[in-house]
Amino acid sequence: MNEILSVIIFSIIILFIEIYSETHLKNYGRFIERIVYLLSIKTLFNLFKFSVLFGFGYVLLNLNESKILSETVSNKVVNIDFNNLAIYFIPTAIFSLMVILTNSKELFRQLEDYAIENETLNKIFANLKYIVFRIISYILTFFIFKCTLENIIKLHSYFTQNNLFVFDWLNINDSNIDNYNKGVYFSLLLTIIIFFLFNNSFIKKNSGDWQYREIKFDFLKYFFITTILCLGLFFGFFSIFNGLYNLLNSSLSIWISKENILGILPIRVSSLLIIIYLLTYIYKEILDKDIISFLMIGILPIRGLPNYKGNINFEKRETLFFSQISFYILNIALAEFFIIIGYKTIYLSILNFAILFILDDFKIINDYSQGLKRVLISHFIRVWLFNIIMIVVALILLSNEEYYIILTIYLIFTFILFRYYFKNFALINLQKII
Repeated sequence: MNEILSVIIFSIIILFIEIYSETHLKNYGRFIERIVYLLSIKTLFNLFKFSVLFGFGYVLLNLNESKILSETVSNKVVNIDFNNLAIYFIPTAIFSLMVILTNSKELFRQLEDYAIENETLNKIFANLKYIVFRIISYILTFFIFKCTLENIIKLHSYFTQNNLFVFDWLNINDSNIDNYNKGVYFSLLLTIIIFFLFNNSFIKKNSGDWQYREIKFDFLKYFFITTILCLGLFFGFFSIFNGLYNLLNSSLSIWISKENILGILPIRVSSLLIIIYLLTYIYKEILDKDIISFLMIGILPIRGLPNYKGNINFEKRETLFFSQISFYILNIALAEFFIIIGYKTIYLSILNFAILFILDDFKIINDYSQGLKRVLISHFIRVWLFNIIMIVVALILLSNEEYYIILTIYLIFTFILFRYYFKNFALINLQKII
């Protein structure tokens, strides 16, 4: 009986996520329209967002330690109980029946079939179409919820097995042993919050004024920027919190000495610098120097602000700066990844050196040339020489360790970034003397 009740509770949670997303996005209208917008970016993003929120709430509030809840999630949600499949649909069946009984005229107006002349038969078909839509919508929401919760539980279990917790970076012990994993969990949570905050704002910012369910193509550009930003922020946060953990568990002089010997301190500095540079770019070029409006749209349940209409332009000179800085972020992320897994090689040292050497140089070159308006040929060659070095070293590192999935992602992001770079390459004015 307890398991049945737990399944119904989880089904109600899934139904709530489904109905909230549908109501917020105004997914009403004819049957085909509802299906199309059910599979839209906005709906999928909302379903995933709330599934992630519940998933982390479930593990961080230690609800997974409850025997009844953990068994229900394991046996009824992650692994579907096909023998009692009808139980899953009880909440959505009750909700559908309530809507049909209380809103039958509006449903008939939206879902009627003009090819059927018999009004009674037409109403029956309209109700059946609504029920079919509800079933499809519930199954999609359940699938997203199930997959998200399953992977969050696995991730939390992995962290727990490796003694990694949300606030582990604040622990002080007497072992005097450095740890280069502490702070990962907290950094991940902060990054996820920022990812959803930014994309929530960008989705609203790129929605049609009247057809709110529609979304402008520009959102994909914003999504790409957010992905790069969050990649940099994750490793930037990790550099801060992990560095603080090791500093709290040793003296300043010992910490600096160890970090320098291992070649980690330069990467930490590079991570912080790159985030400052990228956040400055985003504040000026993406947020239109209006962060308050941006946060209001992202946090509050509103669809937009009347005077906030800024749009990104990927044809501007600043795109050159974004592309280059984002490429550095990819390589810093790669270097930090190998540090986290404890991998040491001469190629990693070369990558660390290349990043630290060219990063500040590029910022100086960019500022000196007023956004790459007038660039010395020698400066341009220096930047691209180190770009090539980083690409070659990254390929060697990932190929040697057979991280082919990461290698593929690295190459795809590099291709996209340099595509925009060379698309605006004509804006660079190369000169022998300035």
